[in-house]
Amino acid sequence: MRNSLCKKICDGFVWAVSVAFASIVVNACSSSDDKSVAGGTTEDAGIVAIKDLNVAGVTQKGPFVKGSAVTVQGINCKTLELTDERFEGSVKSDKGDFAIEGVTLKSSCAVFKVTGEYRSELSGKTTDREISLYALTDLKNRENVNVNILTNLEYDRIIYLVTKKGKKFADAKAQAEQEVLAAFDIEGSFEEFENLNVFESGDGNAALLAVSVMMQGGAEVKDLVKRMDKFSDSFAESGEWKDSGTKAAISEWVAAAAASGELDSIRKNVEGWGIAAEVPAFEKFVEKFVPDSSDDDPNTMTDSRDGQTYKTVKIGNRVWMAENLNYAYLQPTDSLDSSSFCYNDSVKYCERYGRLYTWSAAMDSVGMFSANSEGCGRGKTCARTYPVQGVCPDGWHLPSKAEWDTLINVMGDGDSVMKALPAGNRHINGYEGLSRLTFFWTSTECAGLCLTTSSAHGAYYASLGGTTYSLKFYGYSVRCVQNDSTDHVEVVQGAVDHQKSCKTDEVDSCEYGTLTDERDGQTYKTVKMGDFEWMAENLNYAYLQPTDSLDSSSFCFNDSIEYCDKYGRLYLWSAAMDSAGVFSSGGMGCGYGVNCTLSYTEPLRGVCPEGWHLPSVAEWNYLNNVVYNSSVDGLDVGSAKKLKSATGWRDDDNGLDEYGFSAFPVGSRFYPDGSYSYDGLIAHFWGYGMEDESDAFSADFEKGNDNMRLSSIYEKHYAFSVRCVKD
Repeated sequence: MRNSLCKKICDGFVWAVSVAFASIVVNACSSSDDKSVAGGTTEDAGIVAIKDLNVAGVTQKGPFVKGSAVTVQGINCKTLELTDERFEGSVKSDKGDFAIEGVTLKSSCAVFKVTGEYRSELSGKTTDREISLYALTDLKNRENVNVNILTNLEYDRIIYLVTKKGKKFADAKAQAEQEVLAAFDIEGSFEEFENLNVFESGDGNAALLAVSVMMQGGAEVKDLVKRMDKFSDSFAESGEWKDSGTKAAISEWVAAAAASGELDSIRKNVEGWGIAAEVPAFEKFVEKFVPDSSDDDPNTMTDSRDGQTYKTVKIGNRVWMAENLNYAYLQPTDSLDSSSFCYNDSVKYCERYGRLYTWSAAMDSVGMFSANSEGCGRGKTCARTYPVQGVCPDGWHLPSKAEWDTLINVMGDGDSVMKALPAGNRHINGYEGLSRLTFFWTSTECAGLCLTTSSAHGAYYASLGGTTYSLKFYGYSVRCVQNDSTDHVEVVQGAVDHQKSCKTDEVDSCEYGTLTDERDGQTYKTVKMGDFEWMAENLNYAYLQPTDSLDSSSFCFNDSIEYCDKYGRLYLWSAAMDSAGVFSSGGMGCGYGVNCTLSYTEPLRGVCPEGWHLPSVAEWNYLNNVVYNSSVDGLDVGSAKKLKSATGWRDDDNGLDEYGFSAFPVGSRFYPDGSYSYDGLIAHFWGYGMEDESDAFSADFEKGNDNMRLSSIYEKHYAFSVRCVKD
């Protein structure tokens, strides 16, 4: 969210929003080497607009707790360029209050930022995660600035209006405030947002508490951050909240909260803190947010692009379209004149069965509706961000393989709920299968598991019998799934920026770190690879939960502690997944002989330390792609050669270890005799992916093979190494 400020100001208004950099953006856009002077030219040096100002206020989601960091950063009121004027303080008590003395600025505008834990109105308790909120204000004639959810939501809109529309700061702020309130169906003229306080009476303060409650409603702290960022993404340029999925989730929560008495509990929580003399009447604004749906069929959705209405159905915890999509996506992609088709090129079949889409069309490869899958088509592997809207209407997305697998598992073999009309398909020789075949595209590429094609040419499709892979130029049907607050945004393998090698015999410039496992105090070297941080050593946590009918589920090679100390432990797949549920529930019950349901939309911790997770198939593919196209002395070299350790491989077939990853050939443990073998020959690493009840996915580095094997399927009762990835 705040990273967009840096992009817009420092990089010519390139809109790129990123939660990951929100906490550092205030530093990122200014430099001690910057010779410009905020508020004017270098000739203006020495002129100040604010001098020795003592500024105070309160920081509120609910109130931020004592010790939360507060910063004030200067910003030019006309250009909104950050300056190097920075003042720091902290929240003085659990009431959220702060005071910073001696603020001196060359321009009267400033960015306030608070970072810390807060007391949640919904639970009454202190959160276990930190968030950051921002306020953009003019300090002229002002000594009090409150930082809250409303100042945060208006932030990017103000920047857009000033920098792109040429509005004066005060006019931009007034417009943004009215637009933010309108987004929540709140009418009225209130004080500026930085004057509002959830612990004081009045409609403005009631509106603040109402929006704070609604944005949090039904969501954990991490999901609240995503909601705020998605709000900024859709709101900044238009002044309209276009994230219909989040609005629907909030509306559903509001209806339930009003009916269950949860709003009364929230009031009691706020009163119970003993801060407010009177809690403002926030309920009237919350309850108004529930739309009057008396004239709408709750089991239909209308595509605003062409006005077509589709039946919907809730299965499990997700709302699906109960009819095939019929949006006429006609953007030329995949070297075809049109990328969506009616069976036999007859519109009557579209009206009954919906359209047939190539995978590139289903994914919206030209980026017409979102950038989440732009460039995804035939002959390419691509980086995409889940959930992928693709060709689906706003607020809906193209289901992933995992979502289809979950749906099929819930439904069993029945298809009565989905009413899956057999629309047939379009292939290289024409159309076939009308009234016989039902195929739906997923948003998932083959990801190294396809046996006859690659992820550049193949993707998964679903039928009600299961999911398998097909060529991307085939034409299949599309069903969409409604977005909700639990959708996990995940960057996956594909067309990534290839990272240059950072390590030679003479120089090592790799970006290393360390990880200490709090469970046993062991410390591991880590290394940054592309956008992810990986362990640069094998995990050595002694997971000894009895699983898989064996006395122990992790082992030292040759049962010698010496090997564990040097090369880490070997884990059964059930141990790597933490099937006993010692650390998380994501892989509970997943072991040999079990075909368990996995949620590929959330990282799975498995046996990894807290804050880290077992790498998915997609993440191993991403790692492969990060280094795949780099070269040594102008010659292409496979990814495995670059990632293997420079020692330990038999016959001196050592790797180059160009990235500090150091994949060492520790070998593996076999079943049923528990023998150990292949030391010096192979490095197996478990991944988060399962073929069936007996077999699971691994990534392999082998002697004599310069390329990483990403389609390896091994029996789950073998024991392999584990590397973890930071969440």
